[in-house]
Parts: sequence; structure tokens; C-alpha cells
Amino acid sequence: MSTNDPIVLTHARALLTSTPEGATAYIDADLRDPDTILEHAARTLDVTQPIAIMLMGILGHIADDDQARSIVKRLVGGVPSGSYLTMNDGTDTSHEVVEAARIWNQSANPTYHLRSPDRIARFFDGLELVEPGVVSPHDGVPSPARPASRPRSIRLVASPASPSAVVTASASGPIPAPAP
Repeated sequence: MSTNDPIVLTHARALLTSTPEGATAYIDADLRDPDTILEHAARTLDVTQPIAIMLMGILGHIADDDQARSIVKRLVGGVPSGSYLTMNDGTDTSHEVVEAARIWNQSANPTYHLRSPDRIARFFDGLELVEPGVVSPHDGVPSPARPASRPRSIRLVASPASPSAVVTASASGPIPAPAP
């Protein structure tokens, strides 16, 4: 886990413990410094084995797409072949959500920047997507009543508790072996 929120850090230090079955660590770092994240992660993780990079709702705090893609590229480049990248982030596919983000950003620090589904999908350029690919989380889990589908675009996903405020997209893909 990586964050630079001091309250989260305090709680993590109090709650996260390790056992002989596995280790837990907390990294006090900023996503804009992926080298520090990788360095600290290597102290706990076996970097010779595949690793999952999970960027859950955090890339929206990086406004510039090029900077965000650079961060993802550095993180992906720092893990071994066979690793996975998974993420979810807010999309700009709903007027209500765009308006909610605009209001949030008037006073929030850090601000949050919605992206189109196509812009989110670009974080996976060069990676081999696994099923179900880039989809809304609601569509990523098949059920008997709703078989798996591969929509051409990511649709609005609303939280039952807040029907117009939560929009996410997710995808994952194996990290290819480095070129010789």
C-alpha cells in the first residue's frame, strides 16, 4: 500500500502487522515518485516473482495524461515479466459525475480528474489485456442473469448508495518480458 496521507499512515502503522505466512508493509510515498515506491516495495516483495500493481482510484489525482502514463510505465518497467497491472478510475461518461467532479475540485486537495474510457485504456498500451479487458467493474463479473460482454465503451457504473457519484473502469494485463 502506498499513500502520502498522514492519517492513513498512522492507522496503517497501528493496524498492519506481518506473520510468518506473509509480510505486510506500508509505503509513505507519493505516486509521482515511482522509483521510491519500487525501492520500498522491493524491501518486502520478492521482486523475482510476478507482482500485482494495483492503482485503484489514484491516477485521477494526476491531471496530466503524459505524467500519469509515465508513472504507470515506470512502475510496470520495475516489476518482473508475468506481473499484472490493474486499475480503476473515474470516467467522464456522465454529466452528473462531471459536474460532481467540478464541484469537488473547487475546494479539494488533491483534485480529481476524470478521463474518458479511451484515455484510461491507453494506460495499457503495449500490454496484453486479460479477460474481460477494459470494462466497467459491473460488466467485469459475469452472472447467470448477465453473461460476460465486451462493450465498445465503458458505461456509467453507479453505486447503489450514491447513484450518480461513483464511476470507475478497470482492466488488467500481464507485463511482457523485456526486449533483449
